[in-house]
Amino acid sequence: MDTEFLVGDSSQPLLFRKWTVDPGSRPAEGHRAVFLGHSQPTHSGMLNDLGAAFRQLGWNTYSGDIRGHGKSTGSHNPLGHLDYEGGWQRAVADMRLFFEKSFAGIPWEHRLVVVPNITALLTLEVLKSWPDLARHIVLISPPPNQRAIAMFGKTFSQTRCKLGTADAPDEQSLHHLYAFLGSHLKERRHPADVMSADRALIDSVVADPLGWPTPTPAYWYNIFSGMLSAWKWPKSASVVPGTRCLILFGGEDAMLRDGGFLPPVERFLERVGFDDIASARIEGARSALFLEEKRFGIAERIVRWVGEEWHPEEEGPEIGVAELTSELLAMTSGLGASVDMSPGELVELCYNAIDDESRWNEIIYRMIYEAERSGDLAEAALHKRILSLMPHWERSFNLNRQVMMNATLGVLLQSVIERLQIGVAILDGEGELLHSNRTYFEALARLFPASGLSGSEKGVANALTGRLLRGERAGPTKRMGHRDTLIVHDDMPVAVRFYPDALKQTSLQRQGPASVLVLRTDPGGDLEADSRMALVELAYGLTGKEAEIALLIAGGRSPEEAAETLGILVSTVRGHLKKAFSKMNVHSQSELTSRLLSGPLGWLG
Repeated sequence: MDTEFLVGDSSQPLLFRKWTVDPGSRPAEGHRAVFLGHSQPTHSGMLNDLGAAFRQLGWNTYSGDIRGHGKSTGSHNPLGHLDYEGGWQRAVADMRLFFEKSFAGIPWEHRLVVVPNITALLTLEVLKSWPDLARHIVLISPPPNQRAIAMFGKTFSQTRCKLGTADAPDEQSLHHLYAFLGSHLKERRHPADVMSADRALIDSVVADPLGWPTPTPAYWYNIFSGMLSAWKWPKSASVVPGTRCLILFGGEDAMLRDGGFLPPVERFLERVGFDDIASARIEGARSALFLEEKRFGIAERIVRWVGEEWHPEEEGPEIGVAELTSELLAMTSGLGASVDMSPGELVELCYNAIDDESRWNEIIYRMIYEAERSGDLAEAALHKRILSLMPHWERSFNLNRQVMMNATLGVLLQSVIERLQIGVAILDGEGELLHSNRTYFEALARLFPASGLSGSEKGVANALTGRLLRGERAGPTKRMGHRDTLIVHDDMPVAVRFYPDALKQTSLQRQGPASVLVLRTDPGGDLEADSRMALVELAYGLTGKEAEIALLIAGGRSPEEAAETLGILVSTVRGHLKKAFSKMNVHSQSELTSRLLSGPLGWLG
């Protein structure tokens, strides 16, 4: 794979990627070229498996990062941002530039476009003025032509821009969007689960420094405005005769609601001139199936469709927005969508969401339902309602985040941290100090005896923690997209930073607890038994008894010997051991021992 930078509108550098066929091995027949798009939380660097697969099949393959994504960023277009004024139009221009670069000299019949999510919308925009863009166009989980949903998203983000900061990352918008998209999933541990059921894939996307950004309100305003624009074509606009389209979507697809929104999309494509429209449901996939080439063989399916060896026809019941929202509201609230709520009742729902986040989804569904019923009159009414509700909505969201953070800290403080006879600090994702025990501060003072810092104890501790983290070195254990790290000071290992499961949810928040730093106070001594147990509980989410048994096993005891030591049944030991295996993601006693010794306990003990 090769990369270069193109110059886009307003002199924005745009990263462009190429997976070109080696002429000496397997030349591309007829100079065939395919362009691959990316989605909102991804970038072209995540498409290597798909790009390599198309190259292997004889296609010169290209991709690129739209501004505000991946490496196409800068002072005017930081990650997760599009200018409030004109951002969408510039993104459309970026897309057109990528197409011009990819398809230069390539005959129309040998051009293939494969675009998911927002790049699907951008492609529809380009097609309005470039009707012979490509003969073969594949849309993967495209945002549907459901006007009420786009109108709500546009109005919500526009209100966030007006009442807040348009160009600052907005966790509230990100949370609500993905909670709304994932509301139909039976199990959802992370907002990004709408992309895939593969836990390792989700972890890698979230851990990618260029992936899963927290976009600004201006970004979302452009995306939803673009969603309204992309599906609205001039009456005279159409693609050239012979243009084909394939729609791929997952069996649990958040965008097309498992295929329920597919029929109106197909009707639209037929109206604007597509001669051949096919659609296929990929079972086991969700909206980011383009990232799972090795699992689903997406490139081969598409190439077979291009060669007219495969022509899927997906049929299923159509579901409208009004029907969908009515059903969901009946299940969540027990009232149904037909019950109109007064402004005061909506405010009450906001504050109910502090303890029950599903109430925010209920508000969103109610507003979308009203927008669908109101037709052309909806936008003004939506804007007025959201504007009056937003201060309460934001306050309830912030209270919810604070309650979650305090609860997490409370559990850690009560059950673990104060029991440890070593320095313990809780840090946010940026390494800022949120809380520490007294022992931590005392140990810091000994490590930096002449720091020259003054101010509050927490302020000094935060500054010294920053100095300490400069000696951070990657360790062998990787969990949840994070690598445990060893902290070195004056060429001596003094601390370990790790990411316990207890902080999975709060780490998603800006300035939420994300990692734990443990600092040895006596480098020459052994950890006491109670501290060893507390550290294992904290690091792996084990109960006291599970941690006690895990330590005995790691110390060379058999389950029978552990049972005798603790005065319990062997079957009880095995039951606790099985739960410890599951929590630590290991499958044997030797793996458990290795995991403990390669983690914070091994480094500090």
